[in-house]
Amino acid sequence: MSASLTLSDAMVGTTLAPTTFQWTEKDVILYALGVGARPPDELRLLDEHYGPAVLPTFALIANWWAVKDLRATLDLGSFPIVHSAQSLRLDRPLGASGEVSVTAEVTALWDTGKHAAIEVSSVGVDGEGPVFHASSQTMVLGAGGFDGTRGPKADEAPQAASDGVYTDTVRPEQAAIYRLSGDRNPMHIDPAAARKFGFEDVFLHGLCTLGFAARALINVVADGDPAALTSISCRFAKPVKLDSQLRTEIWRQGDKIRFQTRQGDVVSLSSGTATLAGC
Repeated sequence: MSASLTLSDAMVGTTLAPTTFQWTEKDVILYALGVGARPPDELRLLDEHYGPAVLPTFALIANWWAVKDLRATLDLGSFPIVHSAQSLRLDRPLGASGEVSVTAEVTALWDTGKHAAIEVSSVGVDGEGPVFHASSQTMVLGAGGFDGTRGPKADEAPQAASDGVYTDTVRPEQAAIYRLSGDRNPMHIDPAAARKFGFEDVFLHGLCTLGFAARALINVVADGDPAALTSISCRFAKPVKLDSQLRTEIWRQGDKIRFQTRQGDVVSLSSGTATLAGC
């Protein structure tokens, strides 16, 4: 680890180099497989004869560069970083193919005491205007203590019984499939790489787990229509093991949906909120 790291509010407003993301039907089908979609129940996500329909969280593949490039942009050295929270708002549904230009900037810097948290906000635009807005939070482990603002508290899960539950299976090869959508971090496929960074074994990508949760919301609340999901956010609480089950618990609160995703008794995604049009 680097001996020191200087963080300050002056970093807020730092822009990342813009990028362009293109995709085809093959990319959206591969993503759907990577986040657990299976035939025949989810053919609309997997068969080009049905569109294919595009999961809204596919937009986060276009946004991944903003998380990946943060280390170099802010000169974070070798301090370990982890993706700790994510939000996404769709201005309109994604097409089965397309191209967006994405811009991003640092919009907040928080001091949790032991760690630092950096928020990066981004927007994806095509020829018709904005397509999505996203906000990613990255924890810089061991970089806290610079007298910064502590940041917002996490939302607690509802105490009432859930209104719906969706149980899914994380297959042994799940991370190997998902990484083909762009995040090739070896910690998710190579046990030696995972142990090097203090993990017992490989684990699922956080954004892949969020994709599982998005499918759960779509299937339980929106009768399988991905276009209904217009926003989603969560915190990444704990890593998800492969070859296991996930259970997403869902609560309706007026026009908002609350959710959390568990692996056994361990909460993997916390502070989940979403909006689904017409639901």
